[in-house]
Amino acid sequence: MKKFFLSFLLLVTASFAHAEILTGVVDLERIFREYYKSKIAEELIRQQAAVYRNYLKKLESEHKALVTEAANARAAAQNLALSADERQKAEERAIAAARAVAAKKTEAEVYARERAVDMRTLQSRKRAEILKDIQAQIARSAALLGYGFVLDYSGRTTNDKGAVLLYPPQRDFTRHVITELNRNQTKKGNQSGVRK
Repeated sequence: MKKFFLSFLLLVTASFAHAEILTGVVDLERIFREYYKSKIAEELIRQQAAVYRNYLKKLESEHKALVTEAANARAAAQNLALSADERQKAEERAIAAARAVAAKKTEAEVYARERAVDMRTLQSRKRAEILKDIQAQIARSAALLGYGFVLDYSGRTTNDKGAVLLYPPQRDFTRHVITELNRNQTKKGNQSGVRK
């Protein structure tokens, strides 16, 4: 019985050793670029950046107006043509305006810093969602086409050469993955919304 089991084990091992494991290749960069959800995400990110940029411009405009107001108040506080009482009131306005200038500058800096973090988070989240879809489709397509390994030939080495130097063109199933990913494309547009 032991001899039979040992012979069977050797036969199975030998058959696996001779089985060819096929390797497929894809251009991950092209898949990412041509996937319809990438274009939707890019547009959402562009719109969100425009909203942030416009609000920051508004804050900067308010800051500039406050700087002008503070300068005018300082000039009035030093104007000898005005009465001492008027100069005193102008000095108080200048001090209040200087505080407002500092507060508005801080508000703009904090807003810019927080929105930069928000943009990086949004980009990272959208990229992760898209890559999850792409990786799942690559796995499905590879299984369907019989590939046990899949290599990405879009990557570059430090010598600026493709990481995969040579492959049979028939093993490239990039177009198949793109077609499958875009099969269920809908025209729903921006559902995530843009915030201030």
